[in-house]
Amino acid sequence: MRSVTGCAVLSLAALLFAAVGVVHAKFSSNVVMLNARNWRKEVEESPHAVFLLNPEWEELANKVRGFVKIAYWDTEKNSGQAPPVLGEIRGTPTIKLLRPKRKAKTNKSKDVVDYNMERKADDMASFSLDLMPTFVERIAGSEEFTKFKNKAAKYGLPMMLFFSEDRRILNEMKYLSTEFRRRVLVGQIPFTKKENKNLFFEYGVRGQALVVVPSDGGDTVTFDGKFSLHKLKTFFSEHALKEEVKPVNAEEKKEQENNAEEKKEQENNEQKKEKVKTEL
Repeated sequence: MRSVTGCAVLSLAALLFAAVGVVHAKFSSNVVMLNARNWRKEVEESPHAVFLLNPEWEELANKVRGFVKIAYWDTEKNSGQAPPVLGEIRGTPTIKLLRPKRKAKTNKSKDVVDYNMERKADDMASFSLDLMPTFVERIAGSEEFTKFKNKAAKYGLPMMLFFSEDRRILNEMKYLSTEFRRRVLVGQIPFTKKENKNLFFEYGVRGQALVVVPSDGGDTVTFDGKFSLHKLKTFFSEHALKEEVKPVNAEEKKEQENNAEEKKEQENNEQKKEKVKTEL
Protein backbone atom coordinates (compact mmCIF):
# COMPACT_ATOMS: atom_id res chain seq x y z
CA MET A 1 0.00 0.00 0.00
CA ARG A 2 1.20 3.49 -0.80
CA SER A 3 1.66 6.07 1.91
CA VAL A 4 1.09 9.60 0.66
CA THR A 5 1.50 13.02 2.14
CA GLY A 6 -0.97 15.45 0.59
CA CYS A 7 -0.35 19.13 0.09
CA ALA A 8 -2.61 21.91 -1.16
CA VAL A 9 -1.05 25.15 -2.28
CA LEU A 10 -3.19 28.21 -1.57
CA SER A 11 -2.95 31.57 -3.21
CA LEU A 12 -0.81 34.17 -1.56
CA ALA A 13 1.82 31.89 -0.37
CA ALA A 14 0.08 29.67 2.09
CA LEU A 15 0.64 25.93 2.15
CA LEU A 16 -1.82 23.42 3.57
CA PHE A 17 -0.16 20.05 3.95
CA ALA A 18 -1.75 16.67 4.67
CA ALA A 19 -0.12 13.31 5.17
CA VAL A 20 -2.60 10.75 3.84
CA GLY A 21 -2.62 7.01 4.23
CA VAL A 22 -3.53 5.30 0.97
CA VAL A 23 -4.25 6.69 -2.49
CA HIS A 24 -6.65 4.59 -4.56
CA ALA A 25 -6.78 6.60 -7.78
CA LYS A 26 -4.96 9.16 -9.86
CA PHE A 27 -5.84 12.80 -9.34
CA SER A 28 -6.90 15.39 -11.91
CA SER A 29 -4.72 18.19 -13.25
CA ASN A 30 -5.97 20.35 -10.37
CA VAL A 31 -3.76 18.37 -7.99
CA VAL A 32 0.04 18.65 -8.15
CA MET A 33 2.31 15.79 -7.05
CA LEU A 34 5.26 17.19 -5.13
CA ASN A 35 8.78 15.80 -5.24
CA ALA A 36 12.34 16.92 -4.55
CA ARG A 37 12.65 18.41 -8.06
CA ASN A 38 9.59 20.69 -7.99
CA TRP A 39 9.40 21.43 -4.25
CA ARG A 40 11.26 24.73 -4.55
CA LYS A 41 9.09 26.02 -7.42
CA GLU A 42 5.71 24.80 -6.15
CA VAL A 43 6.18 25.54 -2.44
CA GLU A 44 9.22 27.58 -1.41
CA GLU A 45 8.96 30.18 -4.18
CA SER A 46 5.16 30.29 -4.26
CA PRO A 47 3.50 33.44 -2.89
CA HIS A 48 0.33 31.40 -2.45
CA ALA A 49 -1.02 28.89 0.03
CA VAL A 50 -0.41 25.15 0.08
CA PHE A 51 -2.72 22.56 1.66
CA LEU A 52 -1.84 18.90 2.20
CA LEU A 53 -4.99 16.85 2.49
CA ASN A 54 -6.89 13.59 2.60
CA PRO A 55 -9.01 11.64 0.07
CA GLU A 56 -11.39 14.59 -0.39
CA TRP A 57 -8.69 16.35 -2.40
CA GLU A 58 -10.62 16.40 -5.67
CA GLU A 59 -13.70 18.09 -4.18
CA LEU A 60 -11.51 20.55 -2.28
CA ALA A 61 -9.44 21.29 -5.40
CA ASN A 62 -12.62 22.20 -7.28
CA LYS A 63 -13.87 24.44 -4.46
CA VAL A 64 -10.66 26.48 -4.20
CA ARG A 65 -9.57 26.29 -7.84
CA GLY A 66 -7.71 29.42 -8.86
CA PHE A 67 -7.12 30.51 -5.27
CA VAL A 68 -5.43 27.42 -3.82
CA LYS A 69 -3.06 25.05 -5.52
CA ILE A 70 -3.65 21.48 -4.35
CA ALA A 71 -0.68 19.14 -4.22
CA TYR A 72 0.57 16.07 -2.37
CA TRP A 73 3.84 14.54 -1.24
CA ASP A 74 4.19 10.84 -2.05
CA THR A 75 6.29 9.30 0.74
CA GLU A 76 6.77 6.11 -1.25
CA LYS A 77 8.25 7.76 -4.32
CA ASN A 78 10.08 10.36 -2.23
CA SER A 79 11.86 8.13 0.23
CA GLY A 80 13.76 9.69 3.09
CA GLN A 81 12.93 12.65 5.29
CA ALA A 82 10.23 15.08 4.12
CA PRO A 83 11.18 18.75 3.65
CA PRO A 84 12.00 20.31 7.06
CA VAL A 85 9.31 22.99 6.69
CA LEU A 86 6.64 20.27 7.03
CA GLY A 87 7.87 19.42 10.51
CA GLU A 88 7.27 16.06 12.16
CA ILE A 89 4.69 13.75 10.60
CA ARG A 90 3.56 11.34 13.31
CA GLY A 91 0.78 9.69 11.37
CA THR A 92 -1.74 10.06 8.62
CA PRO A 93 -3.62 12.18 7.94
CA THR A 94 -1.44 15.05 9.19
CA ILE A 95 -2.67 18.40 7.89
CA LYS A 96 -0.87 21.71 8.19
CA LEU A 97 -1.18 25.11 6.56
CA LEU A 98 2.03 26.78 5.44
CA ARG A 99 2.11 30.34 4.22
CA PRO A 100 4.90 32.90 3.77
CA LYS A 101 5.66 35.12 6.72
CA ARG A 102 4.12 38.54 6.09
CA LYS A 103 7.28 40.56 6.72
CA ALA A 104 9.76 38.08 5.25
CA LYS A 105 11.87 39.20 2.28
CA THR A 106 11.22 35.93 0.40
CA ASN A 107 8.40 33.36 0.20
CA LYS A 108 10.69 30.62 1.55
CA SER A 109 10.13 31.61 5.18
CA LYS A 110 6.78 30.09 6.24
CA ASP A 111 4.29 30.28 9.08
CA VAL A 112 2.87 26.84 9.96
CA VAL A 113 -0.70 26.32 11.24
CA ASP A 114 -2.02 22.91 12.28
CA TYR A 115 -5.41 21.87 10.87
CA ASN A 116 -7.58 20.13 13.49
CA MET A 117 -11.09 20.41 12.03
CA GLU A 118 -13.05 17.67 10.26
CA ARG A 119 -11.45 16.21 7.12
CA LYS A 120 -14.32 17.41 4.95
CA ALA A 121 -13.89 19.43 1.77
CA ASP A 122 -16.15 22.29 2.96
CA ASP A 123 -14.30 22.68 6.26
CA MET A 124 -10.87 22.51 4.63
CA ALA A 125 -11.91 25.01 1.94
CA SER A 126 -13.16 27.50 4.54
CA PHE A 127 -10.00 27.05 6.60
CA SER A 128 -7.64 27.58 3.66
CA LEU A 129 -9.53 30.52 2.12
CA ASP A 130 -9.88 32.31 5.47
CA LEU A 131 -6.11 32.10 5.98
CA MET A 132 -5.15 33.34 2.53
CA PRO A 133 -2.59 36.13 2.82
CA THR A 134 -3.97 39.55 1.94
CA PHE A 135 -2.48 43.00 1.43
CA VAL A 136 -5.77 44.81 0.93
CA GLU A 137 -5.89 47.98 3.07
CA ARG A 138 -9.33 48.91 4.41
CA ILE A 139 -10.11 52.63 4.26
CA ALA A 140 -12.53 54.51 6.53
CA GLY A 141 -12.91 58.19 5.79
CA SER A 142 -10.97 60.99 4.09
CA GLU A 143 -8.10 61.02 6.59
CA GLU A 144 -7.25 57.35 6.05
CA PHE A 145 -7.67 57.79 2.30
CA THR A 146 -5.15 60.65 2.36
CA LYS A 147 -2.64 58.39 4.15
CA PHE A 148 -3.30 55.69 1.56
CA LYS A 149 -2.71 58.14 -1.32
CA ASN A 150 0.51 59.39 0.30
CA LYS A 151 1.78 55.83 0.63
CA ALA A 152 1.04 55.14 -3.04
CA ALA A 153 2.78 58.38 -4.06
CA LYS A 154 5.81 57.60 -1.88
CA TYR A 155 6.48 54.34 -3.73
CA GLY A 156 5.15 55.45 -7.12
CA LEU A 157 2.40 52.81 -7.10
CA PRO A 158 -0.93 52.88 -8.97
CA MET A 159 -3.94 52.77 -6.62
CA MET A 160 -6.48 50.00 -7.13
CA LEU A 161 -9.63 51.12 -5.29
CA PHE A 162 -12.23 48.46 -4.53
CA PHE A 163 -15.56 50.06 -3.61
CA SER A 164 -17.59 47.44 -1.76
CA GLU A 165 -21.05 47.20 -0.25
CA ASP A 166 -19.71 45.65 2.97
CA ARG A 167 -16.39 45.04 4.79
CA ARG A 168 -15.92 41.50 3.49
CA ILE A 169 -12.71 41.12 1.49
CA LEU A 170 -13.29 39.02 -1.62
CA ASN A 171 -11.00 36.05 -2.19
CA GLU A 172 -10.20 37.56 -5.59
CA MET A 173 -8.87 40.70 -3.91
CA LYS A 174 -6.86 38.69 -1.39
CA TYR A 175 -5.25 36.77 -4.23
CA LEU A 176 -4.59 39.78 -6.47
CA SER A 177 -3.25 42.00 -3.68
CA THR A 178 -0.65 39.30 -3.06
CA GLU A 179 0.04 38.40 -6.68
CA PHE A 180 0.63 42.08 -7.57
CA ARG A 181 2.18 43.13 -4.27
CA ARG A 182 4.61 46.05 -4.64
CA ARG A 183 3.30 46.61 -8.18
CA VAL A 184 -0.02 48.17 -7.16
CA LEU A 185 -1.54 49.34 -3.87
CA VAL A 186 -4.98 47.87 -3.18
CA GLY A 187 -7.47 49.69 -0.96
CA GLN A 188 -11.01 48.68 -0.02
CA ILE A 189 -13.62 51.39 0.57
CA PRO A 190 -16.77 49.84 2.13
CA PHE A 191 -20.05 51.72 1.77
CA THR A 192 -21.09 50.58 5.25
CA LYS A 193 -18.75 53.21 6.66
CA LYS A 194 -20.60 56.53 6.51
CA GLU A 195 -17.24 58.31 6.36
CA ASN A 196 -16.73 56.76 2.91
CA LYS A 197 -19.88 58.06 1.23
CA ASN A 198 -18.08 61.18 0.03
CA LEU A 199 -15.44 58.97 -1.62
CA PHE A 200 -18.15 57.08 -3.49
CA PHE A 201 -19.50 60.43 -4.68
CA GLU A 202 -16.03 61.75 -5.57
CA TYR A 203 -15.34 58.81 -7.91
CA GLY A 204 -18.89 58.60 -9.21
CA VAL A 205 -19.40 55.08 -7.87
CA ARG A 206 -22.65 53.35 -7.00
CA GLY A 207 -22.45 49.90 -5.50
CA GLN A 208 -19.54 47.51 -6.05
CA ALA A 209 -16.83 48.85 -8.38
CA LEU A 210 -13.11 48.67 -9.06
CA VAL A 211 -11.26 51.84 -10.06
CA VAL A 212 -7.56 52.23 -10.84
CA VAL A 213 -5.79 55.56 -10.34
CA PRO A 214 -2.52 55.62 -12.37
CA SER A 215 0.67 56.60 -10.55
CA ASP A 216 1.40 59.25 -13.20
CA GLY A 217 -1.76 61.18 -12.35
CA GLY A 218 -3.58 60.16 -15.54
CA ASP A 219 -7.31 59.55 -15.91
CA THR A 220 -8.89 56.91 -13.71
CA VAL A 221 -10.08 53.67 -15.30
CA THR A 222 -13.07 51.66 -14.09
CA PHE A 223 -13.24 47.88 -14.46
CA ASP A 224 -16.06 47.02 -16.82
CA GLY A 225 -17.54 43.53 -16.61
CA LYS A 226 -18.49 40.75 -14.27
CA PHE A 227 -16.07 40.04 -11.43
CA SER A 228 -14.10 36.86 -12.16
CA LEU A 229 -10.54 36.01 -11.18
CA HIS A 230 -9.38 35.72 -14.80
CA LYS A 231 -10.83 39.08 -15.91
CA LEU A 232 -9.71 40.87 -12.76
CA LYS A 233 -6.20 39.46 -13.08
CA THR A 234 -6.02 40.76 -16.66
CA PHE A 235 -7.18 44.20 -15.46
CA PHE A 236 -4.56 44.27 -12.69
CA SER A 237 -1.85 43.15 -15.11
CA GLU A 238 -2.70 45.95 -17.55
CA HIS A 239 -2.47 48.70 -14.93
CA ALA A 240 0.13 47.46 -12.41
CA LEU A 241 3.81 48.35 -12.62
CA LYS A 242 5.84 45.91 -14.72
CA GLU A 243 8.36 45.37 -11.91
CA GLU A 244 8.11 45.35 -8.13
CA VAL A 245 9.08 48.39 -6.11
CA LYS A 246 11.72 47.09 -3.73
CA PRO A 247 11.36 48.12 -0.07
CA VAL A 248 14.16 50.29 1.28
CA ASN A 249 16.01 48.95 4.32
CA ALA A 250 16.93 51.15 7.27
CA GLU A 251 20.51 51.72 6.15
CA GLU A 252 19.51 52.73 2.63
CA LYS A 253 16.74 54.96 4.01
CA LYS A 254 19.24 56.76 6.27
CA GLU A 255 21.60 57.26 3.34
CA GLN A 256 18.78 58.69 1.20
CA GLU A 257 17.79 61.08 3.99
CA ASN A 258 21.41 62.23 4.38
CA ASN A 259 21.73 62.79 0.64
CA ALA A 260 18.50 64.77 0.63
CA GLU A 261 19.72 66.95 3.50
CA GLU A 262 23.05 67.56 1.75
CA LYS A 263 21.28 68.50 -1.46
CA LYS A 264 18.98 70.88 0.38
CA GLU A 265 21.95 72.48 2.16
CA GLN A 266 23.77 72.95 -1.15
CA GLU A 267 20.68 74.59 -2.66
CA ASN A 268 20.42 76.95 0.33
CA ASN A 269 24.10 77.88 -0.01
CA GLU A 270 23.63 78.59 -3.73
CA GLN A 271 20.65 80.81 -2.96
CA LYS A 272 22.69 82.74 -0.38
CA LYS A 273 25.50 83.28 -2.91
CA GLU A 274 23.06 84.55 -5.50
CA LYS A 275 21.53 86.90 -2.92
CA VAL A 276 24.99 88.32 -2.06
CA LYS A 277 25.75 88.90 -5.76
CA THR A 278 22.45 90.71 -6.22
CA GLU A 279 23.07 92.98 -3.24
CA LEU A 280 26.57 93.86 -4.51
